[in-house]
Amino acid sequence: MNTERRLLPFFLLTFALSWVVFIPPFLDWIGVPTPIGGPGYNGFANFISTFGPLFAAVILLWRDGGWRSALGLLKSGFDFRIRPLLLGAAILLPVATAWVASSLVSATGIDTLPGSMVPQDLGYPAAIWLVPAFLSMMVFGGGQEEFGWRGYAQRPMQTALGFAGSALALGAIWGLWHLPLWIVPGDPHVYIPFPVFVVFTMAFSVQMLWLFQLSGYKLAVPWIMHGVQNTVLIVFPVYRLDAAGPQTGLFVYVGLNILVAGLILLASARDRRGA
Repeated sequence: MNTERRLLPFFLLTFALSWVVFIPPFLDWIGVPTPIGGPGYNGFANFISTFGPLFAAVILLWRDGGWRSALGLLKSGFDFRIRPLLLGAAILLPVATAWVASSLVSATGIDTLPGSMVPQDLGYPAAIWLVPAFLSMMVFGGGQEEFGWRGYAQRPMQTALGFAGSALALGAIWGLWHLPLWIVPGDPHVYIPFPVFVVFTMAFSVQMLWLFQLSGYKLAVPWIMHGVQNTVLIVFPVYRLDAAGPQTGLFVYVGLNILVAGLILLASARDRRGA
């Protein structure tokens, strides 16, 4: 099956499965009352939409190769035979960018960021609380998207577009896919300028592909990295949950991610020239 015939159905099905649940919030957003809208439904829509890429990949693999093919994708995520250095990089890179951004903002006073969202009265070390939080992010809070984005779409896109083109294109599509969150009242994404968010997903996509490729395309790498990235912002929030002025802390964070992605792209281009 050629790349276009494989990827176009995946992206169309992913967007359809994820966006259809946002029809009631969209109708409410444009002033059309619906019987199933409201905060409860919005929370459900936010949750179930994150499974769109995974569901789309499983459906298409089942269609083309049966359940064995679909289960093969799911099983591939549990192959943790990864070099410790790469596993450490997948964990530490998103932690480092959030920590550096938060520290720079605090040291310079250019913005006032919210404090850590880790509960302060746990009665036990916060690291223990973060373990189930991280696992939840991997399974329910966004990490599971990687079975579709990197597990299904990345490698055929890389074959067609190369390292830089596939990473940036998939990152842009991944960012665009989040668009309905900007019409959901109370969702924290509404405080992030949408173009800035898309730039971030493009930069982070480069970082994930870099480690994904170095690992021999072990899906556990982007799966873990995505889960860590979503978890670390609980510890080091990089943007304010208000609309009072520019989100300077967020710009610092995204700028650091662009810097890291840029260095990776430069190194990748140099390696290709030297090959």
